[in-house]
Amino acid sequence: MSKIIILILLLLTCTNKKEKAIDKTFMIICFDVEDYTSPESVGMDDIPKWLAETMTEEGVTGSFFVIGEKARSMAERGRTDVIEAMAKHDIGSHTNYGSIHPTVTEILEYATWEEGTSKMLLNETAGFNDLERIFGQRPVALARHGGSYGPQLVSALSQMGAGYVYSPISLPGHNAVWFCNTLNFHGEGNFGFFDDNYYRDDLFNPMLDDLNNRIPKAIENVEVVSFFANHPSKVRSIQFWDFNYYKGANPGPDEWETPELRPLESMKIARKNFRRLIQFLKNRDDIELTTYRDLMKRFSYQKVEINKEELEKIALRIVEEKAIVIDDYYSPAEVFTALSSALSNYLENGQLPKKVGIERPFGPTEIPSQNPEVDKITKVQALELARLANDYVKINNRLPHALSVNDKKIGAGSLLALFSKMYIVINAGEIPDSIQVLSFAAYPAENEENIIKKVQDCKGWPVHREDLDMGHLVEMTKLQLWTLKPAFAR
Repeated sequence: MSKIIILILLLLTCTNKKEKAIDKTFMIICFDVEDYTSPESVGMDDIPKWLAETMTEEGVTGSFFVIGEKARSMAERGRTDVIEAMAKHDIGSHTNYGSIHPTVTEILEYATWEEGTSKMLLNETAGFNDLERIFGQRPVALARHGGSYGPQLVSALSQMGAGYVYSPISLPGHNAVWFCNTLNFHGEGNFGFFDDNYYRDDLFNPMLDDLNNRIPKAIENVEVVSFFANHPSKVRSIQFWDFNYYKGANPGPDEWETPELRPLESMKIARKNFRRLIQFLKNRDDIELTTYRDLMKRFSYQKVEINKEELEKIALRIVEEKAIVIDDYYSPAEVFTALSSALSNYLENGQLPKKVGIERPFGPTEIPSQNPEVDKITKVQALELARLANDYVKINNRLPHALSVNDKKIGAGSLLALFSKMYIVINAGEIPDSIQVLSFAAYPAENEENIIKKVQDCKGWPVHREDLDMGHLVEMTKLQLWTLKPAFAR
């Protein structure tokens, strides 16, 4: 074999190795630290301690999502040893009050957009502050606790500069998305849930074997997966600790019952098997173990402006597909605002700008009508609507659900189509005297069925009241699909 051929083969081998090293799926090992009802004597606090210590010994960093009430209870009991062990890892919030009623979902059940966002901002900022005080690091993410969800919570997190984990929101091929101007990481653990199996080898070994078979296919073409290692309390307890709060019950500390427990001596086996799991994951070459703190940095990039060619391309898609499209880099709300801004500039200066700065408004707070009350309007009226839309967004930081021409309402979807058509014809230099107003969807439909099913499933969380009404939160979620787009690592 000639030296040239050998050199080519070596270069190809190096290239393949480089591509394989880059083409890894990010995996986060995460824990939900919750139980603040069991008495200190049963040793629930010791489990997150040895979980954290084991990972530290193995050189792996995990993400521990801690309920504010749990963190406060550990601090009050003087468990600085547990706190110090956990603080070597990434600490996130698992909501401030966990299963105490009213839950997040119950607070938001009928709340308006502004009222709900304000309440969530107040509650969860207090929880973040306590976690920072106790663990010495400010959380950068909040993980959904059970069925606790509402888009107003996600909106509040955007103001707090934090992400949302175990989100019901996703797009095909994207477990990381932007929704309500917040980074959302989808799913409640793509793998894991070893809770009930660590303490016995005959239960743990088959799960580990199955995991080895499942991972390669499950991570294909996916950038991010979460590995839910366990609820620390559930490693020891047979029942979930919060059975005390099931079906809307709200007992005080004197009424708390301790869950049925596994034998204390079985925790030695549990710790051994947990170490085996961590070693198994860290030795794989197809995943990159990381934390949500790291992913918040990697996925936080967003474009800050859109040029004329990009905006026209999206406008053409909207008109041709007759749909509110979700672009890779711009949410429908951002496109709506960019179009209205560009057309307002044309109205004022007689030309479309070469690029427009991106504003990030929320979706409307009322369902837009899909059928406009007027069929055609003049080009001047269309440009005036763009100016009104632009002003509305600047004042309210959300899209209008409708605007009016001569007291005839046009819904947000029809406005998006109208602005798209106007942008296209102006760019082409062929502006008609009048332009048709089309019937259009009220919000983006991509992956809607899957998203709404997951939102509705929040009602089934056993902590919730059985008569919990998810209708309002489903509607609010649909409206905020205007803010949905993929997120990409940089």
